Amino acid sequence: MKRFEYLQPVDRKTWLNAFLINHAKLVILLSVVTFFWGCGSDDDDAEPTDPKNKSELLTPGNAVRPTWNEPDYHSFELTMAVQFRLQEVLESYVSENDLLCAIINDEVRAVSSPENSEGQIYFPLVIAANTNDSMVSIAYYCDQLKRIYSIDSWHQFDASLPPLNNEQPYLLEFIPTEQQE
Repeated sequence: MKRFEYLQPVDRKTWLNAFLINHAKLVILLSVVTFFWGCGSDDDDAEPTDPKNKSELLTPGNAVRPTWNEPDYHSFELTMAVQFRLQEVLESYVSENDLLCAIINDEVRAVSSPENSEGQIYFPLVIAANTNDSMVSIAYYCDQLKRIYSIDSWHQFDASLPPLNNEQPYLLEFIPTEQQE
């Protein structure tokens, strides 16, 4: 009979207390898991959900293709090689005539056209600078939309920055701005 001692009858009050305590522990555990799961979500790759913002990004302009030129890399002490990809809403408008450039102190420090690898479009840039403390701005010309998009302060120049972000090109997310002519 000793094998079934744990199955001894208990009174209703004891059973109810044990049930409520175990239920409370379960609710607390689920709350903690939900909290940390929510904090760990990767919202960095989220596309703008506002249809107005999307339509503003895709409104055709009248910009002409810029004459951005590669810098003379021998004039600089440091380089930073990085790869970029555009936000999803712009990817379908990429053409071989598009340009991406990096700008430091109002001077073009890298220029690239789009490349395609295994169906993924990316822009490789080798950015030149003399110090690691300059802010890098990014400009993108879309030939199909005849627009120039820009990010004023993408990242501080750092020659040790890895070329990829978690084995993926760095994502450029442009926000709607007034069109440049």
